[in-house]
Amino acid sequence: MNSYGDIVRIEAEISGYRKACLRANIYLDRRLVAWNDSLQWNNNFLRSMTPECVEGITDRLKETGILEWHEQYPEPVASSMSVPAFSPEHWAVMVTFADGSIFKSSGSRNFPAQWRGFRDMIECALRVPFRLR
Repeated sequence: MNSYGDIVRIEAEISGYRKACLRANIYLDRRLVAWNDSLQWNNNFLRSMTPECVEGITDRLKETGILEWHEQYPEPVASSMSVPAFSPEHWAVMVTFADGSIFKSSGSRNFPAQWRGFRDMIECALRVPFRLR
């Protein structure tokens, strides 16, 4: 069973019809972050992270509960496990572990309850907003 300490890479993508696609990659093992914005390709970057930043991310990962997220969050259904979104957005998260195994979670217009904490962690690491315009 993999744990938060075994995570080496986090990939997160959010896209919307006629809004763009944002992709964030956090390589904890290499201390790098990569950013891709389909609307502003000239703002794409690859940047290194300080050891303190990596430590902060690994600490915040547990708070997001990402490893307990469902594999799929279907179209909005009111429940205590999810937060509905009213714009047509699709999101996907892929977590890679040191042993090469992968955890995936995705949804459309329906986000995990801890999405804001996860998004804040991404924004802190990359220093750019992880939100569609």
